[in-house]
Amino acid sequence: MNTGEQLPPAIQPVNPSGPREQDKIFLVFAYLIFPFPLLPLMTVKDSPFVTWHAKQGLLFGLASLAVLFFFSVVLFAFGGFCLGLCLAVPLMGLDLFAMVKALNGERWRIPVIADLADKF
Repeated sequence: MNTGEQLPPAIQPVNPSGPREQDKIFLVFAYLIFPFPLLPLMTVKDSPFVTWHAKQGLLFGLASLAVLFFFSVVLFAFGGFCLGLCLAVPLMGLDLFAMVKALNGERWRIPVIADLADKF
């Protein structure tokens, strides 16, 4: 990366060499489906990078479950189940994208979710 190159505000590099080896599994857990983000939140106390990703992953997972629940159950009579399934694919894609960014040592801020994670 060029030193004069400006990154968008949504991507903040933390460590150019990437995360520590012992943190990588916790970064994967941070973006898996609920309850897995709780594991890094409860066990990793010496890495603010992992803690931040675990908070963001937890909130993103809960928000995704709420959206999928709403479309699949509440709007079931109106074809919401099909819409919920169609939304599941992009939500999983965002989850994987955030996981890859975390493993590369970057803080990719999911809009709205990252702001809530900063306050959490």
